[in-house]
Amino acid sequence: MTTSDLRGQVGRIQNQVKEIQEVVRMYSSTTGPRRVRRSKMDVMSQEVQDTNPYSRLMALKTMGVVKNYERVRDFSVAVIGIGGVGVSLVEMLTRCGIGKLIIYDYDTIELANMNKMFYRPEQSGWNKTMACRHYCSELNPDTTFEVHNMNIATDENRAKFKETLASGSLDRKGAVSMIVGCVDNLEARQLMEQVSEELQVPFMDAVVADDAMSGSVQLIIPGRTGGLEAAPIKSHMQKRPGTCPASLPTTDSIIAGITGQNVLKYLLGFGEVAFLIQYNAITNDFQSRMTYPDPRKASAVPATPGA
Repeated sequence: MTTSDLRGQVGRIQNQVKEIQEVVRMYSSTTGPRRVRRSKMDVMSQEVQDTNPYSRLMALKTMGVVKNYERVRDFSVAVIGIGGVGVSLVEMLTRCGIGKLIIYDYDTIELANMNKMFYRPEQSGWNKTMACRHYCSELNPDTTFEVHNMNIATDENRAKFKETLASGSLDRKGAVSMIVGCVDNLEARQLMEQVSEELQVPFMDAVVADDAMSGSVQLIIPGRTGGLEAAPIKSHMQKRPGTCPASLPTTDSIIAGITGQNVLKYLLGFGEVAFLIQYNAITNDFQSRMTYPDPRKASAVPATPGA
């Protein structure tokens, strides 16, 4: 191990200590409301009681919508980008009882994020991944969380990114069930598509345009569908001092909701999965279409988990 590696480890430990101190400070505060945590539940019960957090989810099974909703606990989903779309998606999947969530981001919380995320002003400076895990693990202690504070697009992190996905299943013996990208960086999106092909894991790309007036969700299955060449949104404005893209929590929530619904449909095998759906906030228009693989890309076809 080199000196540089040791310094990197020390830096990561220092950040973790800082995060722990912030959590302790928040919990020791006498000004906030008393937090109530529920116990973990071994099974998802169909029993209709006010104290059962799964009764309304399991009603999907009793009503015949989903054959085996409790299978949601068997799946592991990686979410890259915990911004306006990603943070809402993680919250939704947590409330839906997904088995495991692996979240990736390298950014910290700023006051500018308050318009579209569930973070609070006192969490400014926290790592987004840590704050997201802290909030969502309280919502559902049955969901397992794994967080990585890293920029997946950098050369030094690409191998680790692929490695964590390849061993991201609940038992760590296999790959994640799905990769979901919620970023506006085309390089990172292309990397996710590449890793998706290498691991033969489906990739869902969720993105909102710079003006916050449109967005799209695309499901890419290696060898079976088209790739990012079919994506309607490919470019975003470059970050420069004094400029920033627009954002609306309404548009972000719509795209996050469509993404979460699509994830559940694909994994649990119910309803009609959208392979490419576009939303226009100006005209209230939704367009959905199929995409087809590039014949120049030869890939094996993975089995559909919900089949």
